Amino acid sequence: MSGHFVTDRAETNSFEGHEHDAQHRLDDYARTRVPESEKRGTGSILSVLVGIVTAFFFLFLGGLFLQNYGATATWIGVSIGFVLTTSLCWITCFAASREGLTAELMTRGCGFGSIGSVLTTLIYGVTFVILAATEAQILATNIALVWDLPDIIWYVFVAAIFIPMVWGGIANISKLLSWSTLLYLPLIAVAIWLAWGHMPEHITDASALKPPELTTGGWVGVIAIMGTLSSIVGLNPLESADYNRYIKHESYRRASWVTVVLPYALMYFVAIPMGMYFASATGEINPGIYFVSLLGLALGVALAWVSQVRINLTNIHLGSIAFASASGQFGGSKLGRRFWTIAVLIAVVVLMVLDVLGNLTLFLEWNGIFLLAWVGCLVSDLLIVRKALKIVDGPIEYRSSRLRKYNPVGIIALVTATMIGSLAWSFAGDSILRGLSGYIAFAVAAVVHALLAVMTQGRYYFADSRDERLKARR
Repeated sequence: MSGHFVTDRAETNSFEGHEHDAQHRLDDYARTRVPESEKRGTGSILSVLVGIVTAFFFLFLGGLFLQNYGATATWIGVSIGFVLTTSLCWITCFAASREGLTAELMTRGCGFGSIGSVLTTLIYGVTFVILAATEAQILATNIALVWDLPDIIWYVFVAAIFIPMVWGGIANISKLLSWSTLLYLPLIAVAIWLAWGHMPEHITDASALKPPELTTGGWVGVIAIMGTLSSIVGLNPLESADYNRYIKHESYRRASWVTVVLPYALMYFVAIPMGMYFASATGEINPGIYFVSLLGLALGVALAWVSQVRINLTNIHLGSIAFASASGQFGGSKLGRRFWTIAVLIAVVVLMVLDVLGNLTLFLEWNGIFLLAWVGCLVSDLLIVRKALKIVDGPIEYRSSRLRKYNPVGIIALVTATMIGSLAWSFAGDSILRGLSGYIAFAVAAVVHALLAVMTQGRYYFADSRDERLKARR
């Protein structure tokens, strides 16, 4: 197995000195393995992932959960979310570090085929476009507080400023995120200090710090919180894998404390609780409103821009990588990451004009079902099909010429799980079943994927049915 992996890596990295090598580098290796020479330290990966954590979205969630379900249910819900997210991320990031592949490229060889994986890639890319448009519209609305101009002018302006920021790829993004931390930390620290002065007296009373007993109704709140978090639990194992592929595999176990555990500890136990804190102090759950009231217009707008620009760098970058990867399956190999960066930003402007903020909730709820079904297939293939049953051996194949176009194992599992999860979500009303629909999709996908792999004995994984990576079943 290890010898074959070295051969595969050598073949992939034989572009050194070739014109394609420069293009792969510009595209941040969206269509091939990351060479060992391009692997990075934990600091640059952490800076990107922490940029995600500082988004206003998580502060908003903290306030929303506190308002609707109370502190005790929120703490239980985010604790469960942390365990699920880090566990799934650790598995996908371990494979991404070993293989040097994006989540999409791994999906091709993990039971979907070269064309079958395009569906997951398109949904993945569209997810980031919608998230980018959401954050951009918040920025446009925020800057309009300073200078009232027609909305379209600010929409185009906000989209355009990201072009030079994202143009240089992950190297440039990691630098921007590192330096912007120097602006973000003092601003958020001042906001925390000022918010304490607004805190209602009964909340600062030590006797009020003891959490109340969780009732049956409280557990319903925990399930509702888990349902809201399903899109985060489903998206981050894929998103994090796209960055952890740059980590040297021999140091992954040590590095994962910094690039997997730490970012999600900050997300679930710092960012979301900070939203609870600010909501308690101000009586408002929208960060765009309470930061302006706490810091004043100038500093409030500055904090919003630093925070939202940080998260949108990753949204736009990952969206462009997803579309660059998918386009290569249809003869679009010359449409690289930079082309798709422009295309993503044009789509962002269109979505802002259509008021993406006002139509976001339904998409994100269903999106969590799809993403968790996809992660269920991927985890099932990595842990059951390859590790436990060894139906498929060796490195994950991603090259179209060596894969079947369609592998029924992953495709059927994904469609089946998404349909079952969607039915539970659509017809369950506000019941517990609706909150669990994404996790039901995950379980169904994992089981069906493994069963189909056993039934087909891996014969749809490679273009050549005699591929030596199927030797374990013979």
